[in-house]
Amino acid sequence: MLLAGLFFSSEGSRSYWKRKKHLRHMEQKLTEIKASNHSLALEVERLKSDPRAIERIARSELGLMKPGEVEYRFVVGQSTEKVR
Repeated sequence: MLLAGLFFSSEGSRSYWKRKKHLRHMEQKLTEIKASNHSLALEVERLKSDPRAIERIARSELGLMKPGEVEYRFVVGQSTEKVR
């Protein structure tokens, strides 16, 4: 009886719903983290098994090139007219 009174009091029910909301939030966060971990595990396996994947990352994210390669950059959107 005392337990029921504590639960159904305004403070007890407010605390219950607050904890329940927090639990739902944490469960959602856990689901997102598990999905992220799965995605990262797939990426690790791809990098272990495909040397071209490592090369793509080295080129795009680190700007690395093979010896003897020449990099060409094209500037888009700039006028070639001389300013007076």
